[in-house]
Amino acid sequence: MAGTDKEQIVATVTDYMEGIRGGDGARIANAFYSSVNLNSLDTEGNLVLTPRSALEALANSGALPPNSSEITHIEIDNDMALVKVTIDLPTLNYHDLLTLLRLNVGWKIVSKTYTTIMK
Repeated sequence: MAGTDKEQIVATVTDYMEGIRGGDGARIANAFYSSVNLNSLDTEGNLVLTPRSALEALANSGALPPNSSEITHIEIDNDMALVKVTIDLPTLNYHDLLTLLRLNVGWKIVSKTYTTIMK
């Protein structure tokens, strides 16, 4: 796999962000390890585990509003990375903390924890 670890991590996270922006579930699937859940809280503070496939289906449905995203932080420790992403939608922002591991197939997102911030 060509490029530095940081370049490979950015490419993986860009697949995720472009999948959200362009409504392309295949790009989302490419960025994530196959069995990842998305972690968040409901309004009562209970943990909600959403399968990655639900995010892919939402992207493929065309229901996501126009959005932009950016990587705001990258921290790399050997074969592990933490990346913070902000996704800006018309009425809210998602703040994601993504954990990536350097697997035998390359860098993959193995955990996503997010929060929603209303505008």
